[in-house]
Amino acid sequence: MLAAAIACTTALAHAQEPNGQPSSGANTPASATPTTQSTTPAAPATGEAKGSLTGAAGSVGSGVSTAGATSGVVAQTDAEQQAVKAAQVADSATSGLFALRGRKLTAINFDGVEYAEGDPLPGELGLKPGDTLDPAKIRAATRRLFLTGLYRDIQVRSSTGPDGGVTLTFDGRPRFFIGRVRIQGVKVERLMSLLESSTQLQPGLPFTNTQVKNGEDGIRQTLARNGYYQPLIHSSTEHLPDGKQVDVIYSINVGVKATVGKVTLTGDPGISVEEFRKRGKLKEVNKTLFVLKSKNKVTTDTTGNALTNLRQFYQKKERLEAAVALEKSEYASDRKQLDYTFRANQGPIVKVTIEGTKVSNARRKKLLPIYEESAVDNDLLNEGAHNIREFLQRQGYFDAEVTQKVQGVPDTPSYSADGTPLPPPSDLTETVTFHAEPGKKYKVIAVNVTGNKYFETDNIKERMQVVKADAYVRNGRFSPVLLANDVDSITSLYRANGFNKVKITSKEVKGAQDKKVATITVNITIDEGVQQKFGEVTMTGANAARVDAMKALITAEKNQPFALANVSNDRDNILQQYLSKGFDQAKVEVRQTPHKDDPTITDVTYLVTEGEQVAVDRVLISGRHHVRAKLVNDQLLLKPGDPLDESAILEMQRRYYDLALFNEANVAVQNPEGLADRKNVLVQLSEAKRWDVTYGAGFETQLSTPQTNCRAQQSLGGTGSGCTPEGRAGASFRVSADVTRINLFGTDQSITFHSTYGLLERIATATYNVPKFVGHKNLSLQFSGGYSNVQNISTFKASTLQGLFRLTQKVPKTDTFIYDFTYRRVSVDQNSLQVTANLIPLLSQPVRVGGPGFTWFHDTRSPSPLDATKGMYLSVTDFLANSKFGSQTNFNKIDSTFSTYYSWGKKRKYTFARSTRFGIETQSGANPNAGIFGCEGVLLTTNASCNAIPLPERLYAGGATSHRGFGINQAGPRDLTTGFPVGGSAALVNTLELRMPPPVLPIVGDSVSFVVFHDMGNVFLHPGDMFKSIARFQQPNQQTCRQVTGFKTVGTCDFAYFSHALGLGARYNTPVGPIRVDAAYNLNPPIYPIIDDYTQATPNHRVGQGGRFQFFFSIGQSF
Repeated sequence: MLAAAIACTTALAHAQEPNGQPSSGANTPASATPTTQSTTPAAPATGEAKGSLTGAAGSVGSGVSTAGATSGVVAQTDAEQQAVKAAQVADSATSGLFALRGRKLTAINFDGVEYAEGDPLPGELGLKPGDTLDPAKIRAATRRLFLTGLYRDIQVRSSTGPDGGVTLTFDGRPRFFIGRVRIQGVKVERLMSLLESSTQLQPGLPFTNTQVKNGEDGIRQTLARNGYYQPLIHSSTEHLPDGKQVDVIYSINVGVKATVGKVTLTGDPGISVEEFRKRGKLKEVNKTLFVLKSKNKVTTDTTGNALTNLRQFYQKKERLEAAVALEKSEYASDRKQLDYTFRANQGPIVKVTIEGTKVSNARRKKLLPIYEESAVDNDLLNEGAHNIREFLQRQGYFDAEVTQKVQGVPDTPSYSADGTPLPPPSDLTETVTFHAEPGKKYKVIAVNVTGNKYFETDNIKERMQVVKADAYVRNGRFSPVLLANDVDSITSLYRANGFNKVKITSKEVKGAQDKKVATITVNITIDEGVQQKFGEVTMTGANAARVDAMKALITAEKNQPFALANVSNDRDNILQQYLSKGFDQAKVEVRQTPHKDDPTITDVTYLVTEGEQVAVDRVLISGRHHVRAKLVNDQLLLKPGDPLDESAILEMQRRYYDLALFNEANVAVQNPEGLADRKNVLVQLSEAKRWDVTYGAGFETQLSTPQTNCRAQQSLGGTGSGCTPEGRAGASFRVSADVTRINLFGTDQSITFHSTYGLLERIATATYNVPKFVGHKNLSLQFSGGYSNVQNISTFKASTLQGLFRLTQKVPKTDTFIYDFTYRRVSVDQNSLQVTANLIPLLSQPVRVGGPGFTWFHDTRSPSPLDATKGMYLSVTDFLANSKFGSQTNFNKIDSTFSTYYSWGKKRKYTFARSTRFGIETQSGANPNAGIFGCEGVLLTTNASCNAIPLPERLYAGGATSHRGFGINQAGPRDLTTGFPVGGSAALVNTLELRMPPPVLPIVGDSVSFVVFHDMGNVFLHPGDMFKSIARFQQPNQQTCRQVTGFKTVGTCDFAYFSHALGLGARYNTPVGPIRVDAAYNLNPPIYPIIDDYTQATPNHRVGQGGRFQFFFSIGQSF
């Protein structure tokens, strides 16, 4: 029997498996029977070492091979040389197979790497039983197998049977891939994440043993940067044949954290070592509160902070060329300290002056980079001169010229022993002078654009940096450089839309030279030329089964204006569609060809190279411990057999993070560079801690704070002092603590215990959350209960014991519906209640309120709710308290808000925002206050304190997000004895606000914008008072409000009118939203009778009046 063995090996004759053993079958010796053998080198994957590639024809060369390369090709920088060598090696690989040429191929076997039933790869090799053996086809098949990335090396053996047929066996060592990287022994999650990243081990990439050692080195370096210099690190691997993965485990004992040790100085620092330590915060011991001491531990920021602090110190001493650098740091293991050696040279004193214009010290440091860089060189000086010139041009000095001069610099520079440049000697004084010649001050009075037909003038001006003077840019903006940039920008715009022959000229015309402020008129003349149009739009290279779907993505049409943006978008859309179908090697190129008969017509062809379609082989999930498998599987968007969609991988990762159950969720493709038809998807999860405790402390202040030192019961000869209906200013510390338990029952359910204690809020609640209720992603369920004491009105303190059941439904993308059922026990602190004395016992009684509620939110605000410029916001809340649900009071409360936002303006956006709040509350059943003193007869319906609805359940208005003409909840009816606000049964507040674009201001630039607003409305005793009060600018029947006779009488006053307030606000833009400051002036504040003035020892009857001025500070727009 004739047998033949054909071997195809990697560059290394003894390549190591992940377990470190030599590869089997490498350099297979010839058998005892007559054989034909040919060694065919195949390119190893990334990470293989250098070696000699030897084939039948002899040595081919040596080098580093790369994944995906042609078999036997040494990785070269020149792709053409690589192709030539690949052909040479491939030819030599088949030289020993000619003896078998023409024989019948009876069977094909695969050893080492198994292929699942139905895997298309074996059928794509071009070999099948019954074929005539062809060495060229075997060479191509071997190359195809190796390029899948599944093999470390591969051998091809042949044997002949009795009938002369040949059996081929592809025998290869399977490649393993990096699985999970596990860090053990480190408790700090942030450090654990840094260490994992420092290993540079990417899940799914090919695994080699050297990577483990390199990862250990990376961990040591990261630990050293964080102050750990004596760690104990043990690395190990765990092989998972299922999925061909290797988990790498690093067991780490970080040891003791180093502290700051000795500091040695070289050079000419100009200060003592002790002073150097102090300025650099490099003392061995830190003091806290002048009493507590702790060792100064080394962190990643220790050195950087020290250098920054020292440079700032030298800057304040005008030594701008001071050089401070860390020469070395050494760890003293016996002392557990890190010793530093710094080289510091204070350099000369540098005097910096700007002549010819006034510039503040703060502005000078912003304009001149020599302060930031702590150096004086030509590049920095030129940049500083440029910044000064721009500063002057923003002020209207468009012809400004700035020169710089340095005096006192030594003729020859100095260098250290190692060749490092040194600053000039410290006994010198350098002078850096910037001389500015502002020239004539100008104002841009017009920017004219002519000749444009295709684009509107406003569209062109939007892209220009040269602007006309207006209220926001007082002198306009102009410079020759800006004008040249604008010409280029407009040219690019036209060419991108098919105007390849466009010509643009610019000219500035200066005028009024004899006046204090001269003028500049900028003229832009456009010669558009002939516009290119699309000719034939075709596609080549797409499979017939997909070509129609791909063509449907093309927006370019024949005879339509040619636009590069359309072509680019079409190309991106086609490519994205291919990627979503698993064609990870797809390429889409665009060929533009001028029409041979009409140069204004451009034919466009999309050249598609599909490559191989890749499907999902398996989804390998790891890291799940407490989370239920079903919850993890529910987030999967890919299953075996699906096309490998890159966008689905990103979406899966986002879904896992959205569960808030995992510290890390990594979804990756195994063997990403291989050319396999099927690839595994790795889902690596790291579960978060199930218990989380957060706490904090702060400081809070508020006006209109309730007071407890002026009880109404003390009105007879009372001793209260400092009590007013507007409340008093209050301040206190505030602490909070939250305890959260996630991953309940292995699901995304959670329970949170929240507590807050301070002057304004005292809260203790427990909330149980069920996201994705009954498996629906848009439904969530919540149970909550607890105690709250929130003080937001000066009339009383109220506490609530509440239990809540809430179902929330989100309807993408703009609507949210909330269905809830609430029981709460509401009580008012009798010591804080500032109403008619006879009503205190009744109004302070605890009341049980219960019933269903419904809320609808419709929100289309953009770009964000904190700073909307367009869209609308609508909220409607309805709550029904009824005895049928166990409530002790019966009422129905409807409260709604409707806001809209409109923007206009091309270059500067104005926003007109308006908001209307409408609330109504109706009560049913008998009024429990009837017959009590102060509520007899007509007073039952005219004295707001006699309202049957409990005080905390009434409608209130006033404050930073409501009617800004009032303090917090100060609008509406008041108690007719004390003058304190008591709320009402209806509320109508309308707000109009004009938000202006930011002007260019000194120091802050365009970070601050302004708003003007008008707030009107009020809170009303009865719903019927709302609409008839719209036309009332003045409070009706004011004469009755001024009648304050009699110690035990109740006053009479009508609050049914619209209060108006005008105001001005400022908005400072920050990344988290605008910081808001509003000042309002109330045009018609209410007056009210005060029968008992608690600020005096005697009643002191008088007439009170609401404040006219209000001031508010907050984050975000008012609505």
